[in-house]
Amino acid sequence: MKREVGLILVIVACVVGFLAIRGVMPFMPVFGTSMEPELHAGDLILIKEISPSEVKVGDIIVYNVPAMIREYYEYPLVVVHRVTEIRTTELGTAFRTKGDNTAGEDPFTVRAQDLRGQVSQQIRYLGFPLLFLHSNQGLIFIITGLCLLTLYLYLEEFIRSRQKVQRKIFAPVIEESQRASQVITQRMESTEQTLERFSQAIEAYAQHLQSHTSAIQGLSEASQELKKDAAEQNNVLIHLIEIMEQAKPRAEEVTAKAEKIEFPPGGIRSRQQPIKQEPIKEASIFWAE
Repeated sequence: MKREVGLILVIVACVVGFLAIRGVMPFMPVFGTSMEPELHAGDLILIKEISPSEVKVGDIIVYNVPAMIREYYEYPLVVVHRVTEIRTTELGTAFRTKGDNTAGEDPFTVRAQDLRGQVSQQIRYLGFPLLFLHSNQGLIFIITGLCLLTLYLYLEEFIRSRQKVQRKIFAPVIEESQRASQVITQRMESTEQTLERFSQAIEAYAQHLQSHTSAIQGLSEASQELKKDAAEQNNVLIHLIEIMEQAKPRAEEVTAKAEKIEFPPGGIRSRQQPIKQEPIKEASIFWAE
């Protein structure tokens, strides 16, 4: 509510300013310097209503300038000049006027119906804001300021209305995007579950491989032990073969000595047969791997 009141007050002030420039309000700014030193440009004058019969010579009056005279003599819409002469004609009372700072009188006669009033009071420098509104720059400033003020006061409502319109227009797209996001979320969850199961399977397989690795290490150690035992057995067999080869020449010597024994004459020769020496079979060597 406060925003609406503030905006209305600003608009009313602008309208009043424009009306004051046109002489519609009971006050108006002084435009030129034709009434100096009595009135200065930028002064704000208060207009007192007065009947034509009450006007006297020397009074400062405010009157409208007809369109034809304004265009012909290039006068403003409203003029504030001093009365120099009062004329009474068949059409009524008329006034001759002149500015205090001008060389001659106005080139036309002011009619009674064009009289707006008499200057009752003046306020220095208070008319400059109204003069600024009368310029093109002031008009642009007022329009821009009103637009910015309206936008500032109703920015939240504007955003809300725009969001409502966007929701109505883009509601199907938003719903579809929400559905797509839900589907993507579900797929991501299922993918995470699958990855979790896969990681668990890899972990179990790693443990299985670890058990197999320990078993293979045990077999490797056992094979090393078997290699050591086979090497020791081969060393024992080689040692036995060496011993048997050393014992073979001795047996042959014993046999030869037995054959050389001589019996005395007349003695009975022993029927003892020479001892046959069986050939020693070489032991085969087994290598265990």
